[in-house]
Amino acid sequence: MKHISLNILLLAFASLLFSACNKDLLDQNNPDAITSIDLWKDPKLIGLYLNTIYGDRPGWNYNFYDNIADDSRSNWTGNEPNNHIYDQWVDGDVGGYTAYWKYEEVVRINDFLANIDAAQMDEATKTRYKGEARFMRAFLYFEMVQRYGGVPLITKVQHITDDLSVPRNSLNECFRFIIAELDQAATELSPDAPRGRVGKGAAMALKGRVALYWASPQYFTTDDNALFKDPETINSNTQGAGAAERWKAAADASQAVMMLEKYDLNPDLKALWLDKSANNKEPIFEVQYKKGFKSHGLDALVKPPYLGAGDGGQRFPLQELVDAFPMKNGRLIGEPGSGYVAGDPYAGRDDRFYAAIGYNGAKAWGNKGGALTQITLETFEGGRDYGNMDAGNTLTGYYTLKALDTQNINYSYRAGSDQPWLEIRYAEVLLNYAEAANEYMAAPDQSVYDAVNKVRTRAGITPELTMGSLSKDQMRDLIRNERYVEFCLVEQKRYWDLKRWGIAYEKLNNVKYHSVYITKTGNTYTYDYPERDPRPLKFDKRMYWFPIPGSELTKNLKLTQNQGWPLPPGR
Repeated sequence: MKHISLNILLLAFASLLFSACNKDLLDQNNPDAITSIDLWKDPKLIGLYLNTIYGDRPGWNYNFYDNIADDSRSNWTGNEPNNHIYDQWVDGDVGGYTAYWKYEEVVRINDFLANIDAAQMDEATKTRYKGEARFMRAFLYFEMVQRYGGVPLITKVQHITDDLSVPRNSLNECFRFIIAELDQAATELSPDAPRGRVGKGAAMALKGRVALYWASPQYFTTDDNALFKDPETINSNTQGAGAAERWKAAADASQAVMMLEKYDLNPDLKALWLDKSANNKEPIFEVQYKKGFKSHGLDALVKPPYLGAGDGGQRFPLQELVDAFPMKNGRLIGEPGSGYVAGDPYAGRDDRFYAAIGYNGAKAWGNKGGALTQITLETFEGGRDYGNMDAGNTLTGYYTLKALDTQNINYSYRAGSDQPWLEIRYAEVLLNYAEAANEYMAAPDQSVYDAVNKVRTRAGITPELTMGSLSKDQMRDLIRNERYVEFCLVEQKRYWDLKRWGIAYEKLNNVKYHSVYITKTGNTYTYDYPERDPRPLKFDKRMYWFPIPGSELTKNLKLTQNQGWPLPPGR
């Protein structure tokens, strides 16, 4: 299978072929026009149609989800992340970043699944295509449920004569549907799909993530009629009546991926994002890019202005994230025996720290005058890479290094980078398993320790945790911190974790997060840690669920709004 991105130029053409009504397409007076009848007779056109579905998947996010939790901050104070953290929503959409009402894509997939069985192509490919489309639909529904709670489950082609106003299904109905779809997809998909194509392991791994959310405090409810869990009742209790069964199902789903023995951690934390070969065993599902066809702007997005290219000023790590990285001996910086030295705060951290965080004295690479240039970051007062925040210099004292292509000099504003977006990788499977297993067990068993140790060992942490050394609560805290640092910054997981654990109100309301302020005297540095946020963050409990977009509520009178959010005029 060729790199999916090679078809991107054709996707725009292909998208013209299809409508929700599944009738003849394009100009019927033109004898050369392509109709739906022609489409389903041509395996190449069918493959192109499927590629439009792949093309709908979002990839690298510009700056939103990392900057609305305790990962990082953006320089541009008037943009969507800063609106969000102070609960200043715009028409329920915040400029479109939170709006994820993806029924246009659902319609396309429904049309594909309604017609593929009668298509003129070999049965094995047909079955695989169904699995790929089913996976994509399940993913769309999961991401809507993740934001809104229960949403309308539309699984058939709708015709103009149908009642197009469909009410929301319950939260539990949606989760059951998504998991059933992924189970079915796993039977249809190839176990040996090439990178860039959905395979059996991707369906199983996504099921593990979905099941983990369903067991988590924000989403766990035994009320099968509930569209969403009352935000006033969401709390951090992971052990409610009946939750153990959900946690075990989530652990079993992730363990099934581990038992495939197909995936593994990449030993090189930088190559993890850059190695596009089959030798990289960590990616399970990804969005691919290729320069000249489809690219993104990560490398330009986070550079210091000295190496910038018309962008920058985004994703500056907060001090809280920096402090969360363990020392090489596995202890947190505040723990006895950690070896942490306040006067040399960046020494002795685990390998993830050096792969992710651009701190004072770290090396950074980029384009300077058309040449690949390495610099030593100067984030102290008076240093080249500090101050003048309007120019894009750091406002926290740190830069993001994670996932950057150190050899790339052709980056520009929102373009020029082609690292794959690793939506699901094996480290997540391991930590999903460890979290779920720890929650349903009375105390963590060896399998939980093994999964956590595997992730920490890749990060250079020694010695390993030993069986019985941690209580259930201590293991929970450790796993949550591992997720914080393992998936920090560009991976967009922290915000959702804080919400699903039921602790977003605690972590994101009426608090200020911190930066580092470094002064240099001779060869000596002094470190202070002032508040970075100019005013306390605001996380109203209604924000556990995003508002249904007002435009959708106006079109569909059977939709109900989430608790605490307004209806549009006329409703």
